[in-house]
Amino acid sequence: MTTDFMTESELENSPSYPTAFGVTFTPAIGGVLLGVLGLVAAGGIVSYLVMPAWETNQSLNSSVREKTEQLEQQGEIRKQIQNAKDQLAKAKQKRDQVYGLFASEKTLNTLLLDLNQLIERNNAGLLAATNTKLNACPVYVQQLFATPGGAQEFKDKFGDLVAEAKLKRFKPDEKGAVVISDGSLGTPINGKLKRQSISIDIRGNFNQTQSIFRTIERLQPLLLIRNLDVKVIDNKISEGLYEIQPDGTIRYLTNCQPDNQIATTFEMDALLPLTDADRKALQAVPPLTPAK
Repeated sequence: MTTDFMTESELENSPSYPTAFGVTFTPAIGGVLLGVLGLVAAGGIVSYLVMPAWETNQSLNSSVREKTEQLEQQGEIRKQIQNAKDQLAKAKQKRDQVYGLFASEKTLNTLLLDLNQLIERNNAGLLAATNTKLNACPVYVQQLFATPGGAQEFKDKFGDLVAEAKLKRFKPDEKGAVVISDGSLGTPINGKLKRQSISIDIRGNFNQTQSIFRTIERLQPLLLIRNLDVKVIDNKISEGLYEIQPDGTIRYLTNCQPDNQIATTFEMDALLPLTDADRKALQAVPPLTPAK
């Protein structure tokens, strides 16, 4: 067994270290303390300098992201607004195109003239149709038409060889254009359109009547035909034209008979879009309350 001990001279030459709170601060302990103090100082620097700057940076980054998102949203909103405006413009264009199909006060004022003109266009070929029909008639009929007043004489005796199309009645409803509310065109149309009813009576042969109706379909305003009534008028004054053959037999001249006139009566409805005044008038009318 050996015992380590220091001599007095060694004790005198050994270094002396500060002591506090009963702790001798050797180099090792001092290094540890310095390390701890460094950590504390670093923590203080982080807490008081770095962290506030980091939080400020985070706040600024958040603000930047928020502003960026707001700008993107504003851009999207502006895009949506522009899309809505474009769709509205297209809807107005389609509405104007649809309204162009309906009648207007201007087209109603010229409707009588338009109808008269299309009837007169059917009469434009009256002379050609008469000459064509005369070719199937006997010579004495042709000679009669060749004399002055011969056509009128034939008409007085037998009737019109070729009927003339005529507009006998064109009478708009005295109430004028009224808002549709009776469901006659479907419940969704109630309160959306007006209707101007016109009572019409047309005379002519079958071909003329057919041509007139086809032309009505091509008129500018949207027109509806209802209560159509077609009747054949027997306007022949005699039993018709006959020809006595050389053998004494009588031949009925099938292709040389006066035209049977057709009388066509109907109600024609011109549809008109509502005006702003019409809409205001409808809004001013209180809704009907069901009876108890």
